[in-house]
Amino acid sequence: MANDRMNLDACFKCSFCNAVCPLLRVRPDYPGPKKLGSDIERFRREGIHCELEWADYCLGCGQCALICPNQVQVAESIAEARTHQKKNGTKKLRDYLFARPALLGKMNTFAAPVSNLALRAAKALLPLGGITANRTLPPYTGRRLTGSSGTALQETIVLFPGCFIQYNDPGAGEAAVKVLAKAGYRVEIARTACCGLPAGSDKAEMLRDAEHNVLALEDWVSRGCRIVTACTSCGHTLKAKYAGLFAADAHLGKVAEKIAASTYDLGELLADLQQEGRFVLPAQAAARKLAYHAPCHQKAQGMGKPWLKLLRSIAGLQVSDIDCGCCGMSGTYGFKQEKYDISMAIGQALFAAVEEYNPDQAVTECATCRLQIRHGTGYPALHPVEIVAQIMEGAE
Repeated sequence: MANDRMNLDACFKCSFCNAVCPLLRVRPDYPGPKKLGSDIERFRREGIHCELEWADYCLGCGQCALICPNQVQVAESIAEARTHQKKNGTKKLRDYLFARPALLGKMNTFAAPVSNLALRAAKALLPLGGITANRTLPPYTGRRLTGSSGTALQETIVLFPGCFIQYNDPGAGEAAVKVLAKAGYRVEIARTACCGLPAGSDKAEMLRDAEHNVLALEDWVSRGCRIVTACTSCGHTLKAKYAGLFAADAHLGKVAEKIAASTYDLGELLADLQQEGRFVLPAQAAARKLAYHAPCHQKAQGMGKPWLKLLRSIAGLQVSDIDCGCCGMSGTYGFKQEKYDISMAIGQALFAAVEEYNPDQAVTECATCRLQIRHGTGYPALHPVEIVAQIMEGAE
C-alpha cells in the first residue's frame, strides 16, 4: 500500500499524531507515530535500513490519521513498516492464527464444547505460544446466526456479521437482526469471510479476505441493498480500507467503492432512521445505569456517537459517556504475552472511570473492547443493540 495516498510530503512535523497516541502515553520510549510513520517510510522507500521493532507495537487504532490536519495516512505507513518487518523476521504460529480468526472460528465451532474445554485446560500452556495466561480466551459457540424472513415487499438489509459475532457472540447478532426486523427490514446474513483487518501485516491474507468479501457482496450492492455492521472494526475496514486495496483492479475497485458507500454502522443507520421518524424506540424503560465507551474504530468513521444518542433518548436509562480514550485491547493485541501489560496500562484510565461511575452494565460496539472492560473492571459489558433489543421486547 506504499502509494501516494500516504501523502508523506504533507507531514510538517506538528506532532498531533504523537499527542493522541495511546501507546506513547504509557510507554515514553515508544518512538511514536510521527517517527514510525512518515519519517521511517521515507527512509524505507529509499532502501535505507531502519529499526522497525517498535512498529509491531502499534495498536492500529487510527487516531493518528484522524487527527492529522493534512490527512497524512500515518497508520498506513506504520502498517507498511510492520509488513516489511514481518517479511524479514520470524513468523510465529500465534500470529498466523490470530490473523485468521475465521479459520479459528470454523475449527473451534465444529465441536464447540470440546474446543472450549480444551482451551480452558490448556490455559497454563498458552505462554509457550506467546499468548498471555492472564486472560481467558473467549468461548466458541456452534449456534448459527440467521436472518429474518420478512416479506418480498420489505427492503433487504445485509448484515455483515464479523468473526466475533459469528463464532463467539451470536447474541449480539441475534439482537441486531431483531431490532432491524422491528425497524421494518428483511435481514440477510452475509456469507463472508473475515473482514481482513486482523491479518494486519499479512497483506496476502488480507487481500484474500477482502476479495472474497467484495465478490460476496457485489450482487447485494448492485441491487441497492445496504450493508450493516454491528462491529466498528469491520465497518471501518469496509468503509475505509477495501477501495485502496483494489486501486489497481478497475472492477474490484469499483465494487469496493460501492460497498464503502453502502456500508452503515448499525447505530449510525438506526439513528438516521430515528431522526427521519422511521424507527421509534420505547419512550420509557426500567431504570438502568450504563457506562458507554466509544471504540477507536467507531471514532475513525467520523459518525459521532449514534448509540449514545439512541440510548439517551430512552427515559429511565442513565447513560454516561466514559470518554477515556483507547481501551488498550486492540483486537488480539492484548492477548499477546509481550503486550499484555501495555494493553492493561493503556486501559487503566477507562477502568478507573467505569469503576468510579459504578454502572449496572458497560456498553460498547466493539467486541474486544467488551472483553477488555470485563477483564479490567469485572463489570458486565454488552453491545448497545442488546440493551435496545431487551427494552423493545419488554415493551411489547
